Amino acid sequence: MCRILSYLGTPVLLDDLLYAPDSSLLNQTIGAQMLQMLNLAGFGMAAWDEASHAPNVPFRYRTTQVALFDRNLKALAGKLRSSALLAHIRGVPYNSTVQINEQNCHPFRFDGVPLSMAHNGDLAGFRDMRFDLAPHIRPEFAKQIQGSTDSEWIYALVVSALPDPGGINEPDAILAAIRHALSVLREARARHGITRSSSTNLMFCDGTNLAAVRFTFDFGHFDAGALQGSSEYLSMWYTCGRDYGLHEGEWKLIGGAIDADSVIVASEPLTRDFATWIEVPEYSALLVRRDGARRRAEIHALEV
Repeated sequence: MCRILSYLGTPVLLDDLLYAPDSSLLNQTIGAQMLQMLNLAGFGMAAWDEASHAPNVPFRYRTTQVALFDRNLKALAGKLRSSALLAHIRGVPYNSTVQINEQNCHPFRFDGVPLSMAHNGDLAGFRDMRFDLAPHIRPEFAKQIQGSTDSEWIYALVVSALPDPGGINEPDAILAAIRHALSVLREARARHGITRSSSTNLMFCDGTNLAAVRFTFDFGHFDAGALQGSSEYLSMWYTCGRDYGLHEGEWKLIGGAIDADSVIVASEPLTRDFATWIEVPEYSALLVRRDGARRRAEIHALEV
């Protein structure tokens, strides 16, 4: 059911985030700690570099290859340093009905929109309700939907609800747009009588701000033989601090939240040792704000 990693802080080598930790995002392709499924259906990332040309535009990379075996990605990760990252490995049901192509790889980012999004979960009955969502999506974004995933439609709903989709929006405005999108989805589910549990863990980043949501519709209502992401509440964790690197034999941020200048949010901790990680509560949003040179992580209850 996918794994996501987001980072906001001082520049770090992508290899140190994507590969180096003992439970790194790339290792979660085949060995996630909190997910039994394999994540073999593609990889994508958006990475921002404040020192690069057009720093507000991320470097984007998406591929349907199994990420752990992607030599091009490994080479790029060893050269790129980023102050913000949103990365995703895609996990799908093991059957031939799933469409695996580059257009379905996360994260999603429409032309002219700074905000990118990645999704961990699945909307039950999406094919039945998706055209109920169309009136809530701006035409300039509806025509940019290229793939077949529920995730891209969620992204279109959120950016359509932003006060300034073409600009940098404050974390509170991003959260308000997320709440609106989830409300639209809940109403569409009700109209179609969809009650099956549907995980909607989301992460958003624009290179300046970061927002994450841990949310499930109708948790506990699932069919026999349901995928893990439908029968269990999908996880999300975060850690705050400074000087990300190898400290005392472990890849981590040090110093804690008091003087944090960096935040990592992930579907699960990047290390086997969870000591420096905090679980995002169920039905909650996490917002990362800039406070001078510091980054401050806030938890907000998510009522929809």
